[in-house]
Amino acid sequence: MDDNSYASDLSLSFQSSSFESIEEVDRPIVSEDDIQPYQFEPELSDGNSDDGRNNASLDGDDDMEQRLEIQTGVTGNCESMPKAEECICCQELRRVTEKMEELTTPVSCITNHPGFEPVCLNQYVLETAYFQYRQQYGEIQVTTEERNRYTAYRQLARWCWGYLGKSVRVHLPACPTLAIRKKFPSNQYKDFEEA
Repeated sequence: MDDNSYASDLSLSFQSSSFESIEEVDRPIVSEDDIQPYQFEPELSDGNSDDGRNNASLDGDDDMEQRLEIQTGVTGNCESMPKAEECICCQELRRVTEKMEELTTPVSCITNHPGFEPVCLNQYVLETAYFQYRQQYGEIQVTTEERNRYTAYRQLARWCWGYLGKSVRVHLPACPTLAIRKKFPSNQYKDFEEA
């Protein structure tokens, strides 16, 4: 076919398109001056940040102690974590509290959810989840305990947040992180890293 034949095919296909059948709707035309960056993003409320955590400062030992005092009163399962930004209670994360509220009788801590043990602590489920990970990303050369811990963290994120996408990470609450570390212990733990 020559170029003229393509042009006629394109014009014919456009003429028979369903776009012509759409009626024009009276809408105000927005000028470029009216377009503002982030104008359609939700505004940050006073009490919550966009990832569901409160706006408490995360710097310094005093802030960490204050955060832990608040958290241990909520669930009783939170303990000190190495970094202040890791001191997050499951009650502070909207996606985690939504998971807890799915139950007919909601629980106060995600570690008390009947799904937590089979999803995040069962070694056979973690082994199967790791096989999927290995198929997609390849083998990781670590101990069995470290592999189970890593897979359990991934399972927790998938269970509460769903699919996050490549290189998207979320802070996990201290309560399930500690439960996972207790089940699959190590002498040294890796802290949260930004992607």
